[in-house]
Amino acid sequence: MNVRGSWSSCRRVYLSPVALRRKAEQQEKGVERPVYGVESQQGVLLVLPALLWLLPQVLGQGGSWRIVPAILIGIFVVWGGVASAIGSTSWYRLGLDSRLIALSGVGHTSRVLNAVCGTGSLAVSFARAIGSGEVVATDRWKPTKRVPDPSKRTRDNVRMEGVDHVVRVQESDPLAIPYKDGYFNAVGSRYGIGGSRKDRRRILLEMLRVMKPGGRLVLAESVPVALWLRYRVLPPLVAQYKVNDVRLSRFRFTSIVSAQKLG
Repeated sequence: MNVRGSWSSCRRVYLSPVALRRKAEQQEKGVERPVYGVESQQGVLLVLPALLWLLPQVLGQGGSWRIVPAILIGIFVVWGGVASAIGSTSWYRLGLDSRLIALSGVGHTSRVLNAVCGTGSLAVSFARAIGSGEVVATDRWKPTKRVPDPSKRTRDNVRMEGVDHVVRVQESDPLAIPYKDGYFNAVGSRYGIGGSRKDRRRILLEMLRVMKPGGRLVLAESVPVALWLRYRVLPPLVAQYKVNDVRLSRFRFTSIVSAQKLG
């Protein structure tokens, strides 16, 4: 699932301790099961307001007013923990995928791009929804010493889910997707825009470029990123990319932005 060019901001994929433990148990038993990463970092971001309280503490400031930020911090920490726990469940993952697919309007022979695909949850769900057609899952994976081939997790998930005849996993720069203009009927991504630290607008434009007239763009993002896309980025593209029907909706803790590219 991740991104392009000099783009060093590829989205990191986090596996929860529970997922890692299950994976180890399955390997010991010789049973292969798909393992998906926790893509959203909203739970972590929700804890950042704690800094508003910690700074005065470090500076040695006193006062009974501390009770108010302390309560707020407690709320943020609990909310962030709940969001992270729920976001790592298969129930939430598949529910979000279903909402994105419903908004995409894909048919049985559609060509679909899951850009910045991560561990491939949305690509697998798209493949099951269309049955045939074509699903391309692209990302810019970043090898590490511990994981020299991070794309293997995505390919394994696609194979174990039994949709490798529909899904093609391909490493690709999100700023230069190797497909011609208007190739795909729909483009979807989960936290692909927010997971990059720069060139976010260019990544979005590349998604629009490879989408056919009449196709739909569906993006699951954190609230700040979704609001930025909905009110700052997509409206000015009405004339250039004929973007229309821009909507902002919600699935539990995640915001969804959808738009249609007209002919």
